[in-house]
Amino acid sequence: MPSKSHHRPLILLVLAALLPLVVLSAVLGGAWLRGQQSAMEANAVALVDRLSALVDRELSAQMDALKAVAASPLLDGLAAGGEVDAVAFFEYAERVQGALPLWTTIVLSDVGGNRLVDAPFLVAGVRGKVLDMDSHRRVVETGKPAVGTILRGPRGVHAFPIRVPVTRNGAPVAVLSAVVMPEGFQSLLFGNSLPPGWIAAVIDAEGRVVARAGGEPDMIGRHASENALRARRAAGSGVYDGMSLEGTPTVVAFRGLPDYGWSVHFAIPRDAYRAPVSNALWLAGAGALASLMMAGAFLWLLAREWRLRRREEVAREESLRLEALGRMTGGVAHDIANLLTVVMSGIAAIRSRPKDPERITRVLPEIEGAVVRGQALMRQMAAFGRRSVYEPVPFRLQDRKASLEALLARSAGSAVDTALIVPDDLWPIIADPDAMEVALLNLAVNARDAMPDGGTLTVMAENRGLPGRRGDNTGLSGDFVALAVRDTGTGIPPEHLRQIFEPFFTTKPDGKGTGLGLSQVFGFARQSGGTVTVTSTVGAGTTVTLYLPRAAGDIPG
Repeated sequence: MPSKSHHRPLILLVLAALLPLVVLSAVLGGAWLRGQQSAMEANAVALVDRLSALVDRELSAQMDALKAVAASPLLDGLAAGGEVDAVAFFEYAERVQGALPLWTTIVLSDVGGNRLVDAPFLVAGVRGKVLDMDSHRRVVETGKPAVGTILRGPRGVHAFPIRVPVTRNGAPVAVLSAVVMPEGFQSLLFGNSLPPGWIAAVIDAEGRVVARAGGEPDMIGRHASENALRARRAAGSGVYDGMSLEGTPTVVAFRGLPDYGWSVHFAIPRDAYRAPVSNALWLAGAGALASLMMAGAFLWLLAREWRLRRREEVAREESLRLEALGRMTGGVAHDIANLLTVVMSGIAAIRSRPKDPERITRVLPEIEGAVVRGQALMRQMAAFGRRSVYEPVPFRLQDRKASLEALLARSAGSAVDTALIVPDDLWPIIADPDAMEVALLNLAVNARDAMPDGGTLTVMAENRGLPGRRGDNTGLSGDFVALAVRDTGTGIPPEHLRQIFEPFFTTKPDGKGTGLGLSQVFGFARQSGGTVTVTSTVGAGTTVTLYLPRAAGDIPG
């Protein structure tokens, strides 16, 4: 049966796979619902375009038919100021009106607006002035056709006139009008049913409703809403937020008919129009909630997994540490035995000839070198074995220059010339001073071993501002103090450069090293927030550079 530790990565993988799917589903669902709203708006715009084209075409056709009647020879008698044959024209107008069912009445009036002939019968039984004198006067003054506003006539019903001039010898001598009942016009325009709740309307130049489908049926002749008139004044077409005459909030698509001043409007109930967006918001909210819950579960499980993995890593590191200590024990014991042999041999040589200065001078450096190597070995063991005692503090290398010079001289031995260069304006650093001394001691011992016949060891400190650019071998950015440790020794072969910081890796013969020195240097640099780099040329020497972070603020000298 598989353990729970095998299930944890599987659960995390499932959550990681489902989370983007939930987010994507919510986004796609929201986009689809918004697309529904856009489709609704596009449908309204398309209906407006078709209906406005139909209205424009129908008005133009009615006007062309009326122009044909106005050109009848029966009206030529008006040119000389004479009278028209009213009976003949009445019969002709009745035949025309019978062929055009939208025309309820054909009226011939003089330029003063007096009705001369009404077909099929006189309105109210008597002659009189035409209704809507504004459109009649406009035709006489401009000599162009016009569409009048819808008004309630003497018979108590609404109608609107289409007027054309009766022109003879280049001047209007009369006006011919066709009175159109809106019911017939409305039946022609809105024969197809509208979506539930939608309202379609045709508004004339004066802002009155000429035809309407949907909503209350008794709105013909009423003034349109101010929102509709404002939108029409602002643009020839578009979409606006409106209010129906019944008081229902709407979203309206409209298009104007510039030749006649009319406009066509399609109104969608605002609730229906916004429903897809509301649903999209609900869907997005549900998706966001589900995503947050899944993300929370994922992060909780991830943190739990990280803690469990960290415990496992700590246990594994502890096991490796114990294994390393076990491996190191034999080598350290052997090294200590060799060092003690050197010390004891030197002491025995001095005792055998205590008054021989030449022998003492020759033996003392060997004893001193063995003691220094023993000290380095003990420090390496302490640095390797201690845990959670790294204590970084801000300090100045200038204040420790004397002790560091002595440390380098003792570690390198009398055959090696040492130099420590610390500028007065060197930035303060933040690190563990004891760990830094161990690191410099390890580097000095390595340099000394690389110069068996003597040489020069130089430690140079300088301020470095690192830009963190690509190609920079430090991988750091910010202000650092660089400690460059240069020797003139044998150098490191290129094939060994990648391994020199690995624990227990050494190129020294048995008994000469444990392979922990450079590992301690590397660990110290990383613990300090810096790094270490190495450049070397076989036969010319090696430079190891420690980068330690600059301490914030100034430290009193």
